[in-house]
Amino acid sequence: MKKNRIGYYLGAFAINLIIISMIFWFNGLVPFGNNNFLTSDLGTQYIAFLTELRRQLVHGNLHLYLFSQSLGDNFFPIISYYLLSPFNLLLVLFKAQAVPVAADVIIMLKISAMGVSMAYFLTQYFKQSRPSNYIFTIAYSFCGFTASYFYDLMWLDALIMLPIVAVGVMRVIQDNKFVLYYFSILLSIIFNYYLGYMLCIFSVCFFIYLALENNLMQQRTRFVTIRNYIVASLLGGLSAAVVLIPTFAGMLKTAKTSFDSFNYLPSARFGFEAFTQLGIGGNTFMQRLHHGPSVFMTSTVLILLLSYFFSNRVSKSDKNHSMFLIGILLASMFVTTFNTVWHMFQNPAGFPFRNSFIFSFVCIFVAHKAFSAGVFKDVHTIIKSTCTAGILICIGYATEWLVPRFIERMGYETPDNAYNYHYFWLSLICIVISGLLIIMFSKNKYIGIGILAMISFEVFANFNSVLDTAYLGNQQVYSRQYQRENNILTDVKNSSHPGHRIIVSKSGLNKAFPDQYNNYNDPVLFNINGLSLYSSTLNQDTMTMMNDLGYFSFNVRRISHFGGTDITNALFGVYFNISQLDHRYIVNEHYDAPTLGFLVSNDVYDFQMIPKRALDNQNRLWQSLNGTDTQYLKNASINTMSQKNHKKRTMYTYQLKTETTGPLYFYVSPFNYYASRIYVNGRRINTPQIEVQKAAVMDLGDFKKNESVEVKILTRKPLEINPSYFRSLDYDKYEATIDKFRANSMKITSDLNHDTVKGTISVKKNSPLLLSIPYDNGWTAYDNGKKVKIHKVISNLMAIDLDKGYHKIELKYQFPGLKLGWIISIISIAIFAIYLAFNKYLNKNSSKMFVK
Repeated sequence: MKKNRIGYYLGAFAINLIIISMIFWFNGLVPFGNNNFLTSDLGTQYIAFLTELRRQLVHGNLHLYLFSQSLGDNFFPIISYYLLSPFNLLLVLFKAQAVPVAADVIIMLKISAMGVSMAYFLTQYFKQSRPSNYIFTIAYSFCGFTASYFYDLMWLDALIMLPIVAVGVMRVIQDNKFVLYYFSILLSIIFNYYLGYMLCIFSVCFFIYLALENNLMQQRTRFVTIRNYIVASLLGGLSAAVVLIPTFAGMLKTAKTSFDSFNYLPSARFGFEAFTQLGIGGNTFMQRLHHGPSVFMTSTVLILLLSYFFSNRVSKSDKNHSMFLIGILLASMFVTTFNTVWHMFQNPAGFPFRNSFIFSFVCIFVAHKAFSAGVFKDVHTIIKSTCTAGILICIGYATEWLVPRFIERMGYETPDNAYNYHYFWLSLICIVISGLLIIMFSKNKYIGIGILAMISFEVFANFNSVLDTAYLGNQQVYSRQYQRENNILTDVKNSSHPGHRIIVSKSGLNKAFPDQYNNYNDPVLFNINGLSLYSSTLNQDTMTMMNDLGYFSFNVRRISHFGGTDITNALFGVYFNISQLDHRYIVNEHYDAPTLGFLVSNDVYDFQMIPKRALDNQNRLWQSLNGTDTQYLKNASINTMSQKNHKKRTMYTYQLKTETTGPLYFYVSPFNYYASRIYVNGRRINTPQIEVQKAAVMDLGDFKKNESVEVKILTRKPLEINPSYFRSLDYDKYEATIDKFRANSMKITSDLNHDTVKGTISVKKNSPLLLSIPYDNGWTAYDNGKKVKIHKVISNLMAIDLDKGYHKIELKYQFPGLKLGWIISIISIAIFAIYLAFNKYLNKNSSKMFVK
């Protein structure tokens, strides 16, 4: 019996592995080809974070603060959101340049593991481990959510845990055993707290469903069962406090804490067009940010689901209970208010309906109930369900076709609702064939092989509908370019000081990516101290400060190195600018910046930013740091300004005269460089590869004092005769300050990879030590071994006061909330152990009393 059970689970794993392997092989994805998925979040975020995790695991240097996250930030929120899956331990088996291969292997193993957990649930609920269960394990493992979001591999752990959580709830209801439920909730939250939160809500819904199904309120032990469920739920969540509390502390510093009342309005999230999601190809990769709920579940499951409610073999009470559960989950996606609550009280920024996998799980579960009830024996019911399934698909596609044309006839722009009629016909054909196979199955059980083949074909086709519209990267190019760039950056790091930062303005790595790659996370990828970051955990204060200084920020999750000037490069300790040109790397060492700590004037404490005035902020900041009223950035004189309309845009021509020798900067907020063109003395200024669609400082070139400069700007934005648009840096005066700051820089003696910054500095007179490290209450500063106060300056940097003399400075970082999280977790686990022992003691005494 045990061997049969092992073979059953191995079969569930193997079938899924074969299907996903065939899908990857068909598309030439690694490890079966040379293509990799360097697209969307996997290419822009996860690969970099996985590479950093691998680096820490391989070197045994686990630390929670990274200076490669923009100016520096705690790493814990990224770890808890992206990296806590146990599957990620496999990264140690791969080289750094092969992390994209490792990601694909992890995806394959997770999808295979989903089949095992679903097979486990079906066995526990239906008390049978028959091969026909594979029909439903495949449908679950390759449901619409998986096909649409498989590259968000961190979410796949929730799909593995969902069936286990369901079994845990069953054990509580049926046997009053709650150990499995406790650990399933605990691990779900630890592996990914975001979808783990959704599983907690699901457990409540499923508990109510099973309570109704098992007439819990009529049982003598009902209060004990409810108590066990509540205690296990609370302690399961509290035991995960070691992850939740420090993560919450970190996320409070992001823009995700913003509140928008519109996200709570009881409005509809989708219409009849959502029925297209029931068929093959309902979603494509191009629609990943905006689409209906991904609820594809194969034609067989859809027909059986409908049959459950049409068949007389199912009791009315069972239908009502199932309708309650499905209705709750459907409302959670349909009504904006509920959808926001399910998504941790935030409207998803792209990738909508992230809870759709729970809806698919319940639908597949109910379909199996129909199968177990023998509804396939009722030919009339199957025919009715098959026709209904076809009608739903037709309604969905008809809505997709009619609504855009109606809007167009009303005089509005046609919505971008991309859909493929080939998938419409394929979906209908699959529904008809599946209906016939189900009818034939009632007469010949071997037809089950045909049903299994049909389901495998459908999930293969649906998965391919996503991959067909995705642009794939090149693993050989990625591996080669990664090694080249890593070697260059390693040499640069070895030749520089730990307290300096590096910019990679043009990367050879971009050649490996299939579409626009903006290198936001290259500092994390290559373990260098940079400026940029793309992450859901980006510190909002850091982003705002850099934005106010002229750096480009596309949204609250991204900050770029573009927009920097000589002043900001010096402020943040940027020493090298590396770029690839004609297959070779050029290392520019021309900033002569101080380290991340240098002595400044006391005026730094009074400095305040002014939004949308980046160049003015830089000028006043440099005055504050130097304690002078010297004008470092001087307005250029505008002799004349003319304008001329040109194809819905306006060409503004400025005749300027510079007031000093140095670089000339342009800044207007907001300004869309991507949709504009700038010419200086007839030469077009190349905008960066990043699509700069908001404010950022633009370097127009170096010019002599009193030099005449013609600037032409072709744009849709209205411009004025405003001298503050154009400012020149007085380089002689600026350079004198740089020499002073560099001479009064802290000598960094630590490698910044152990949550510690150490350095020494000699102070000639009492001065603040400015640290270009974002302010964070996790930092503690020590001066010659004595704890000193850290001040918040320049919106979000740190400074400490130093007296005259020699100083040994040490900054230690302890992630806020981590210690409290450990305490709560340990106490909660201990309480659970005591509660478990107490429960066993009561059960044992009850059994003895019953025997007597």
